[in-house]
Amino acid sequence: MNNKLSLLTTLALFLFGILGIKAQDLLDIIENETPDIPMYTQATFKGNRVVLTQSVETRKKGTLEFLLGTRYWNVPNNDDSQSFGADRFSGYFGMQYSFSDRFTLGAGVGSVDGNFNSFAKYRLVRQREDKNVPLGITLVQGLSYFTRDFGTFTLPENSSDRLSYISQVIIARKFNKNLSLQFSPSYIRTGTNQPVNDKNNLFLLGFGGRYKLSNHVSLAGEYGYLLGRNEDEEGYNLFGLGVNWEVGDLIMHFSFTNSKSFDDIAIYNFNPNNFHFRPGGLHIGVNATYILHLNKRKPKSLKTMEE
Repeated sequence: MNNKLSLLTTLALFLFGILGIKAQDLLDIIENETPDIPMYTQATFKGNRVVLTQSVETRKKGTLEFLLGTRYWNVPNNDDSQSFGADRFSGYFGMQYSFSDRFTLGAGVGSVDGNFNSFAKYRLVRQREDKNVPLGITLVQGLSYFTRDFGTFTLPENSSDRLSYISQVIIARKFNKNLSLQFSPSYIRTGTNQPVNDKNNLFLLGFGGRYKLSNHVSLAGEYGYLLGRNEDEEGYNLFGLGVNWEVGDLIMHFSFTNSKSFDDIAIYNFNPNNFHFRPGGLHIGVNATYILHLNKRKPKSLKTMEE
């Protein structure tokens, strides 16, 4: 009996040993044949904008995006004020295309200031979960061309003075599946010293955040602090709050801000009103972003945080 038990025990150990070796060989084969797939953090922000300002996000290669924006506000002490509508209206149309997962070009035109603008956006660093990369970094270079007077701005006679430039470094982190924050130090070069007197070189500190409420709805907020400006007489800093609602490839944006413009530079420079809920200080925005995927392909990265 003991001999039979020893024989069965030896046979069992032998079989388990063979199975263990085979399993290890199979794992080695899988490991060798499977590439090192990067685990990028997805959807730090849901769109390319926080509310009005550029976000750290870039779209996937082959994505064509259209933006139709509207803004409504009332004028203080206006005898012709509308009881059930807005006194003033502005619109914006823009589009952008992603040549790669990291590089995007975009352009647009606004009605309130007649601005033609364009930008180039490059995602330098992507936040990762499989390696120690806790931040995402995106570089943005924008250009704006003013075509007419608006507000307190007088159009310069020389065409070169109508150009303004903005350079931004956007640093962002997604802390969990709900909360994302970004910081964007920026440099603005204006062709004219309006509205900030005697200054063509301006420096800006931008802040933005997103909080996810559900799978399709999120809150967003932003603030832009322009250094060296005397608030009131030279304008006010940008402040905006928004709600984003995603329905498939369509994203609806509802916002409250003190900016009349959609332009990447004018939203910081030309805000004659502070943010408040009285006429003239509150601008209600309704924007629609539609996304076309022209180059559908399988993802090359794994998602580690829910969108």
